[in-house]
Amino acid sequence: INRIVFGSEEGLYLNVFTPGLPNENDTKYPVMVFIHGGGYRYGSPTSFLYEPKSLVRRGVVVVSMSYRLGPLGFLSLPSAGISGNMGLKDQRLALQWVHENIGQFNGDAENV
Repeated sequence: INRIVFGSEEGLYLNVFTPGLPNENDTKYPVMVFIHGGGYRYGSPTSFLYEPKSLVRRGVVVVSMSYRLGPLGFLSLPSAGISGNMGLKDQRLALQWVHENIGQFNGDAENV
């Protein structure tokens, strides 16, 4: 392979935006998880196009995530032992984290 591959497996993270500080009250807010688009090649959970402020003001916990893109996220070479779809596995793990931990941010794990 003589081509340059852009992408990184560094810096996978979640952003959590909440209407109130954790444990400030007993209110459990609905949760919206945002998975950015970009054709599995580019994109970011921090794009100014997806500002969470209006949802947070309405009492919604907003979670956005990064995931591996391009060949690092979606290349599949079974003959080389590369199963592929790591970007989808990143998304699944992020959703699992939300289900297990969003209560610490006053989010309702039963209303995602």
